[in-house]
Amino acid sequence: MKRDIYAYLTTTVLIGAIGFSLFLVISDNRLPFTTQATVKTPDIQVFPEVTGAIEEIFVSEGEQVSAGTALMQIDPTNYELARQKAAASELDATAQWQQAKRHLTRLQNLNSVSQEVIDDADIAVQNAYATLKIKQAELKKAEHDLENTRVVARQPGIVTNMSYREGMYVTPATSVVHLIDKSSLWIAADFAEKGLSAIDKNREVNIVFDAYPMQVFQGQIVSIDSAINSGVESAGQLAAIQDDGRWIRSQQKIRVRITADIEGAAIVAGGRASVMLRDDHGISNTWMTLLSWMRYIY
Repeated sequence: MKRDIYAYLTTTVLIGAIGFSLFLVISDNRLPFTTQATVKTPDIQVFPEVTGAIEEIFVSEGEQVSAGTALMQIDPTNYELARQKAAASELDATAQWQQAKRHLTRLQNLNSVSQEVIDDADIAVQNAYATLKIKQAELKKAEHDLENTRVVARQPGIVTNMSYREGMYVTPATSVVHLIDKSSLWIAADFAEKGLSAIDKNREVNIVFDAYPMQVFQGQIVSIDSAINSGVESAGQLAAIQDDGRWIRSQQKIRVRITADIEGAAIVAGGRASVMLRDDHGISNTWMTLLSWMRYIY
């Protein structure tokens, strides 16, 4: 009797293992499944357009900001002085231009003045006008630089990774704030290449996020990458040969972009997920539900 129980358990485990193996093989080819999926979002880096010390910071980490929101103020002292100097130069150039015009008008009204003198006066007017335009451009740039001492958000997003503090020196070469747009979250899923024939654009998928065990979300494939890094050949470079001594090499992965119905969910960029194509027989629903339970435990 005891031997029969052992035989029954052994047979059951063996059948279960064979059945699960068949499921994995069929899934890889007909219903691709992957645990290598990551939540992505565009990184909006905010760069200052002028150099200087940070005088004041108006936002805090994790704050939601809209386009046009002031993020920080760079010390405007030097830029205000530059604006005043440019404004004075512009006024002086205006006066020089007007004086040159008046001088030309007086010469044109005199009958005893040669044409050469009038031509020289006309050239002086043109030179004064050119100088005026240069000074106006310098004034405009000075005003623009002064305006840019207040760093503003060009796009809406959530403030993150803000490592700068008041008093620190910033330059246009370094981003001072990162903004994350959670409305643009998407999932980068890496499927085995052999399941590519079953992956179509607009195909629906089931998603289990590590952040939300016991829940299955739905999504949709929006694009399939046409190339990966190893498949792109650059002109003028030697061939890069991969050395693999295995009899059966590892499967190649293909990147697929997926959008998910996650409105209201606290999903963060960089979060991990598992993805499986949906089917009409409930296989994907059953497997992903079991996986979501396992995620609750592990």
